[in-house]
Amino acid sequence: MRLFIAALISEEVREALVQARAALQRAVPDRALRWVAPENYHITLLFLGEQPEERVPHIVQAMAAARRGVPPLEVSVRGLGVFPNWNRPQVLWAGAQRGAAELTQIATALEKSLLPTPSGKPFHPHITLARLKTPCHDADGLKKRLFDATQRLLPADFGAFELRAISLMRSTLTPDGAIYTELAQVELTENSL
Repeated sequence: MRLFIAALISEEVREALVQARAALQRAVPDRALRWVAPENYHITLLFLGEQPEERVPHIVQAMAAARRGVPPLEVSVRGLGVFPNWNRPQVLWAGAQRGAAELTQIATALEKSLLPTPSGKPFHPHITLARLKTPCHDADGLKKRLFDATQRLLPADFGAFELRAISLMRSTLTPDGAIYTELAQVELTENSL
């Protein structure tokens, strides 16, 4: 099973992102961009890749340990950017601001307990909106058009939601895109039980 651990977003935030996506698509109607389906918007805490089914209980235990001491929290979604940078854009994202420290705490704990070798990369909580299909050499000005379109949407405030749980998700790849299924949910809690 192809698995990842995520913070699922609210419908209100999803709708605000859909409106921004429509504005961006009008400004940058380019086939070089592969847009993520709105029903798949989420904040990835840890991508696990292919995992045997018998590992699921261990993953859920690690999720329970990682969320200890983190109460339900408000996550605000604000700002637009790209990874790795505007010189070589590969991923267009909306950022998580308020709540980012707590999400980073959970993501770091998950990585330490579930990956054989933690990546050491800084965690940047975000929602992926689109991916560039091919490396962007910008022959047609795509980088500038994308940059200008994101700047017009600033401050790009997509609202906030209360995160009460983290979710273990299964990703099934199909010719029409990925289908995500929630396999387990672990509630956030202040106590250490």
